[in-house]
Amino acid sequence: MRKGRSRVEFSVSKSGKTDSAKWKDRTIKPLTYAQLRIRYLCNAYMKGEITPDEFKRELPRILDARDREKRNMNS
Repeated sequence: MRKGRSRVEFSVSKSGKTDSAKWKDRTIKPLTYAQLRIRYLCNAYMKGEITPDEFKRELPRILDARDREKRNMNS
């Protein structure tokens, strides 16, 4: 049986080598504002800081903002 089959592989190098081609800067993009809002909303819901009704009320607005951001990026 082969070892390490269940190990997760990452596409980003974790070694201390220099990135002279700036590969990481081109491929790893930061989260957009709407994506950060979705993350914070989901975390708050999971922690119980907001009610399910508040979650259902806020999520569609944030998803609409995310879709607008995507359309603006592609235009």
